[in-house]
Amino acid sequence: MNNSIVILGNYFDTYFSSKNIRKIELVILRLAVFSFLLHLALIFLGNNFLFFRNFQHSYLKAIYTPFSFILLYEVFLLVIIIPKSISEFVGKQFEVITLITLRSFFHDIAELDLKNSINIYNPDFISLMYDLCAALLMLGLTILYYKIYQNNGKAEVVNQLNNFINIKKMVSLGMIVILLLLSISSFYNWGSEMIIALQIDSNYPNSNAVFYSDFFSIMIFVDVLLLIISFTYHFSFFTIFRNASFIITTILIRMSLTIEKPMNYIIILIGFLFSIISFYLFGLRKKIGQ
Repeated sequence: MNNSIVILGNYFDTYFSSKNIRKIELVILRLAVFSFLLHLALIFLGNNFLFFRNFQHSYLKAIYTPFSFILLYEVFLLVIIIPKSISEFVGKQFEVITLITLRSFFHDIAELDLKNSINIYNPDFISLMYDLCAALLMLGLTILYYKIYQNNGKAEVVNQLNNFINIKKMVSLGMIVILLLLSISSFYNWGSEMIIALQIDSNYPNSNAVFYSDFFSIMIFVDVLLLIISFTYHFSFFTIFRNASFIITTILIRMSLTIEKPMNYIIILIGFLFSIISFYLFGLRKKIGQ
């Protein structure tokens, strides 16, 4: 069993080296550029030719498409960071949900009628303000989290835990397969719903509900699995509480993806604060000799 874990760990190191990750990054960025130009072309046709009227939208909506590819790359980085550190893994989750919030702005700005006067009571304008304010708060809390991690998190003992690291690499490999299958399935379902939406001229389907809600649901169980496995190497009340707080944050992030604004952002920020405060107290206990 241990030999199999080591072999899978070596596979992970081989296929997901810095050089190969860079290649994947370039492929996704090229897809982002192509999708951006294609979306712009479709909107142009929709705005100027009756046959393509179902694609009639603000050109600003095209920004949403390449940003989705960039966000997908961030999700990929989230998966392959699992072997490094649970703390870094949670920080990457903060980054992903912050980028999802920014992407919501690009989606919502295209729905705003810029030809008419905008007032503070306009629901679409208020929605944009929710996106911007929430994104800034999330950015600030993410910076604070990494600051605490630099002060405390890197002091975690990781030597003599090579077997645990290889297990996390194995989990990461499994998550990459799941991510690939989930991406294909979600894209198919989203495409089917998109075709229907274009035919009846209704709003686009919510891609967060199609892909990211499923992904973060899986991440909850991955967090729990890693927490349980970690107990076989290091059992501590403080570690349990810290890692449990990370799981709670993942659950709250998952909940937020299917809740309306501004409640979704309130839930995310509560999750951020819970992890940050728990992480800070976890580091503080070292200073008092616990």
